[in-house]
Amino acid sequence: MNFCLLYNYSMAINIRDIFLKMIPYVLSVAGGLILFVVTKDEVHNPNVTDLINNISASLLSIPLVFLLYDYSNFLVSRRLKKTLSDNLGDKISVLLLKLTMVIRQMTGQRGKLTFTSLNNMGDLSISYIASHLKITDNSVNALREIRDDLDTVIYKNTNTGVLSADEIQSLSSIIREISQLINEHSFRKNKRIAAKYIKNITGHITDWMDSDAFASMHFQQLLGDAMTENTAQNAK
Repeated sequence: MNFCLLYNYSMAINIRDIFLKMIPYVLSVAGGLILFVVTKDEVHNPNVTDLINNISASLLSIPLVFLLYDYSNFLVSRRLKKTLSDNLGDKISVLLLKLTMVIRQMTGQRGKLTFTSLNNMGDLSISYIASHLKITDNSVNALREIRDDLDTVIYKNTNTGVLSADEIQSLSSIIREISQLINEHSFRKNKRIAAKYIKNITGHITDWMDSDAFASMHFQQLLGDAMTENTAQNAK
């Protein structure tokens, strides 16, 4: 029931906005038609008639000019937003891949990293993670760098409309869990609590991939590229 009320309210707002935006166009067309009709029936001076007809034609053409401008601006904005969205999606996927690699190193995960193995990481128990957990200074530095990069992504794209409110909340949750993990390691070093934060981070990463098909496909592509690069390095 609340959803229906919210939907109806949103529709009412959209209809009102469209109506308000149409008022200047309607008035312009109406004014042009009125001037044309009045000139045709009431004005007999050719000079005055030409002047009023020119004004009438201008009033009739104004809505067309602005509609064409709005439409072209809409197309340009949509293409720009898609480009920004694709670039941002690539950046986030790379950061999440780096974060996944750091977590695997800290928890002693072995074997080939695939999308399936990433999902399986979310099934690891807190006790298992705690028993295999090994956090080094390099791991902490990598976590700080990833956290700061994610924070920059959110800060720069909060008002662009590229990231939705749910996406911003999801990334913010990852940032918060990383910060808590760093603080736990720096001050108390309780492996079980640190393991809980790691499990939460892994869950947020898999939720992010599950919620966005494009991000999931791109993440798998990055995994493939990373494995190919590692294979080439090992061959050398």
